[in-house]
Amino acid sequence: MYGPLALLVLAVAVFSAGVVRHRVRGAGAAPPGPGGLDLDQLQGFVFVGAATLVLLAAGVLVLGLAGRGGQAEAAGVLGLIAYLLYLLIAVGLIRRTARRAARRAQPWEPPPAWSEQDAG
Repeated sequence: MYGPLALLVLAVAVFSAGVVRHRVRGAGAAPPGPGGLDLDQLQGFVFVGAATLVLLAAGVLVLGLAGRGGQAEAAGVLGLIAYLLYLLIAVGLIRRTARRAARRAQPWEPPPAWSEQDAG
């Protein structure tokens, strides 16, 4: 059962990288997308995760061929769950960074000056 699971892990990696690459390439140098997502940063996170999934698929095959089918299946399933969590955390970090950058880009206004009349 480890063979189809390794193929599934590989398919998820290729599909996610392909979708993000197509989306970013089609957008060109667009401003951040909906929700403040910088598509170039998102593409980087997805490519790193997809490369890790490819290595995981190879690991699942090696474990399965070594006669440890149960451990190979567990590694594949846990790897897919970890990939999902990784992408959720990445999107959260990208949004947080975009909000902080937008706040810092606003011009700073000094407080109003005190006058002798305000002092009492």
